[in-house]
Amino acid sequence: MIFAKNSKKTKFYGTHILVWVLFIIYESIITIVLTGKFWTLLDYFNSYFINIVLFYVNAHLVLPYSHKKPFYITAAFILLELICSTLLKYSLSEILLYLKVTADSPFKNMYTGLSYTVWRFIYFMGLSAGYWFALNTIIERKKVSDLEKKELLSQLQNEQLEKKLADSEIAYLKAQINPHFLFNTLNFLYNSALKTSVELSEPILLLSDIMRYALTETPQSGKVNLEDEIEQINTFIDLNQFRFDHNLQLSFNVSGNAAGIMILPLILLTPIENIFKYGDLKNTSHPATINLVIRENQLHLTSINRKLKSRRHIPSNGVGLKNLKLRLDAYYSDAHQIHVSENEDDYIFDLQITL
Repeated sequence: MIFAKNSKKTKFYGTHILVWVLFIIYESIITIVLTGKFWTLLDYFNSYFINIVLFYVNAHLVLPYSHKKPFYITAAFILLELICSTLLKYSLSEILLYLKVTADSPFKNMYTGLSYTVWRFIYFMGLSAGYWFALNTIIERKKVSDLEKKELLSQLQNEQLEKKLADSEIAYLKAQINPHFLFNTLNFLYNSALKTSVELSEPILLLSDIMRYALTETPQSGKVNLEDEIEQINTFIDLNQFRFDHNLQLSFNVSGNAAGIMILPLILLTPIENIFKYGDLKNTSHPATINLVIRENQLHLTSINRKLKSRRHIPSNGVGLKNLKLRLDAYYSDAHQIHVSENEDDYIFDLQITL
């Protein structure tokens, strides 16, 4: 048991170190290609070591402590982090200049030095906030998933199954983080990014839209407007396009009138998330396609995508699909069909629901 825990910790820390090393190598290569200059040890220390320390301080101390408190407390902590990091970088540069370790300083031009420091701070704080939120979401989703599985497997009758699903949804709502804090933080990052990088501000806004939809309390009926679900899918795809520099080969087509139709929330997003997880979305010869057809109260979703070569021989645990089937069985009974077919290269998903 102890060995297993140590192995998990080693894997966890090793993954973090590997990601940072690859990130630094990537930025270093970009810098050399664009400027033709090699960074000094001081450049690396100022650009990465201090910011990486702030990344983890912010994710594991500041945000967990302040997320249920008024927004001005979070803003004060973030401002304090910015001041401390700037003073630390400036002091270190001056000390190294005094000791003649280096002949140049990033603060030689104070305006340029401060602008670069603030931009890097906002960049790393955005990454830190995203990391913190993703980590918490994974933990809470696992708790909810374990709770649903335990409760659903213990019920054989439909009435009991529906009651347990309702209980698990209440537990999910209780497990959610404070939406007010999250949206204020994202709004702060968005407004800050507008001043330095419009390109960075747009994905922050998309992430805010996704989180607002996911954290909005579900109506008493347990269903949402199909139009909102479709908009959520488009936002999810747009955000991932930003992640991959708009190189994803994917089309999402909707036909029919979705007005006035209600559906369980996030039902359509699960198979689409699987496409991003397992699909080869950069294959220009075989682009992925998602088609949603609506005819009166009939909904038909189909998706076709090439498999990633690295995942072709790795079996999926199918947790997402199993949970999807459980929810559909509970709410739509026999009024739905799911069909999955795959071969060595392609994966095809087909879902039909009578709403």
